[in-house]
Amino acid sequence: MKKSLLVCLFIGGLFFGAFAQQGQDPHPRKSGKMQNPEERAEMKSKRMQESLNLTTDQYKKVLAINLKQEKTREEFRKEQKEKMKANREQMKANHDALIKSYEGVLTPEQMTKLREEQKKRRGEARERMKGPRKDG
Repeated sequence: MKKSLLVCLFIGGLFFGAFAQQGQDPHPRKSGKMQNPEERAEMKSKRMQESLNLTTDQYKKVLAINLKQEKTREEFRKEQKEKMKANREQMKANHDALIKSYEGVLTPEQMTKLREEQKKRRGEARERMKGPRKDG
């Protein structure tokens, strides 16, 4: 009886501990919850205020600096995203032109075999990208 009561208390403690940790996310960047520059600047400024014991005046100035920096970073991210999209489109256009060139030389059967081989290699590459499986 005492053992079963202790086991129940232990399991209950584990559940309580697990649910108690579901409060505020300590890593909002990893969870994707903090996405706008204002929130990022505020969080960084608050961290600086706590660690550096900033005065109210210093905090306001640091917040303004961090906000400006986060907006600059946001613009940079958007530019990079647009460049990546343009590069992807260019690569696709180049690939389509390559396939058209092959179609002028290869027979339909050879083209079918080429596409199958490409599909197989893409699948293998995706598997490699997933990384080693962790069993156990």
